[in-house]
Amino acid sequence: MGERPSEYDRDGKDFYVDPAWCTEALLREVLFDGPIHDPAAGIGTIVDACREFPVSFGVVTGADIVDRAHGKFKVQDFLKDDHPRKNVITNPPYKLAEAFAYRALMVAQRRVALLVNLKFLASQRRYILFQETPVEHVLVCSQRPSMPPGEWLIKEGEKIRGGGSIDFAWIVWGRGYNGRPDIRWIVDQT
Repeated sequence: MGERPSEYDRDGKDFYVDPAWCTEALLREVLFDGPIHDPAAGIGTIVDACREFPVSFGVVTGADIVDRAHGKFKVQDFLKDDHPRKNVITNPPYKLAEAFAYRALMVAQRRVALLVNLKFLASQRRYILFQETPVEHVLVCSQRPSMPPGEWLIKEGEKIRGGGSIDFAWIVWGRGYNGRPDIRWIVDQT
């Protein structure tokens, strides 16, 4: 396994499953008004957490470039999707996170939330992204979420284990927001 801090081998398509508590914590901290779309839905963790949250968002949809949920979601390449969305909440493929951010900011009419590696914020290359589109909220996951490769999780039929080895945060943009980001820390409250 080399020098990876995780016990899992790296997934070649960056398909990792986030725990539901991450989405639940986001929804407790940030108001999302209207329908939500997850363009990298995988097996549906974010979609399911939004649908089960005590506040109704209306329609909650998902899509993915590969059918990972046995027909539950539309198969679609988000980077080629121009369909307007009210809100986008997603755990994007790590290698495509910046491209997902730009696409989501183009199609979302209200809010965009990306669950990303915390080091996504500390990049000279992404400096222009944050300057052109000010971030409204940064929600740092105080507990490292375990995000096993989705194919492993599906194949082994196991549940997501305890803590992970990588720091994550939600980066949230609000349409028309033009201030400094609000920074908070979130934890699993289940």
